[in-house]
Amino acid sequence: MKKILMSAATLLLVTACASEGSEMNQGSHVVTAKDLQHHNYVLTEIDGKAYRTAKNAMSPNIAFGEKMNISGEMCNNYFGQGELKNGVLMAKGVGMTRKFCSDATLNQLDQKINQLLENGAKVSLEDDGKNLILSNDKTTLKFWLKDYM
Repeated sequence: MKKILMSAATLLLVTACASEGSEMNQGSHVVTAKDLQHHNYVLTEIDGKAYRTAKNAMSPNIAFGEKMNISGEMCNNYFGQGELKNGVLMAKGVGMTRKFCSDATLNQLDQKINQLLENGAKVSLEDDGKNLILSNDKTTLKFWLKDYM
């Protein structure tokens, strides 16, 4: 019985310590590269308005790979080397394919994501990291965590 109680107490203590640092964007937690790396997020809101993709269409997304490599798709595929400092994400010289989409919103999203990454986007995480928000003075894009695996 003592072993069970000791095991339960140890588990509770470890769980409490682990959850202490996981409060994303609650209080003073600044998002770090470790919070973003190896995650994929799909777009859910543009400037506070819900965004839905057409049936069978690719959802606009952003993914963070090893060493903060950024890739994703709005209308076009984009990629770059991200850098995160003090909660601001930047990726200078973002590369992008150059196709035209018949969906005007997707074409505008190409410009918005490029401006956010080139000029710096404030980054925040909500709902225990399930919502990613990239914003500046003009644009706010909200994404939902949807990892590949």
